[in-house]
Amino acid sequence: VFDDEEESKLSYTEIYQEYQALVERLLEDYLKEVGINEEKFQEAFSSPLAKTHTSQAILQTVLAAEDFRLFKKMMVQKNIEMQLQAIRIIKERNGVLPECLTEGSDVFSEIEQEEMKILKEVLRKSKEEYDLEQERKRTEE
Repeated sequence: VFDDEEESKLSYTEIYQEYQALVERLLEDYLKEVGINEEKFQEAFSSPLAKTHTSQAILQTVLAAEDFRLFKKMMVQKNIEMQLQAIRIIKERNGVLPECLTEGSDVFSEIEQEEMKILKEVLRKSKEEYDLEQERKRTEE
């Protein structure tokens, strides 16, 4: 559903509200299960250990329930990952990509393969820069 357009669609808001409710329910249930009250969770959530890169990656799904922009970025990234995974599965099963995914060519040329490597590298660097920016913001806070 999510694309990388600047303007958000009404359907995004509906999905976001469902996501918020789901995260809240799961978090409440988990805290009850492990015997942690909300106050202790808040303390742990704001501790220096929770500010590490690894912890932030894990907590991103929880943070996204409180920040629509983060949620949308996360959903756009997941959408891209799912599309790439689907293409990879199609290629693995068939040995080649169907014509509708290759503009009439069943094999990637060397140039196309290089472009794909560059695109993946750009996406990786973009994610790293985003993670660093988020870490910087948390440090400032």
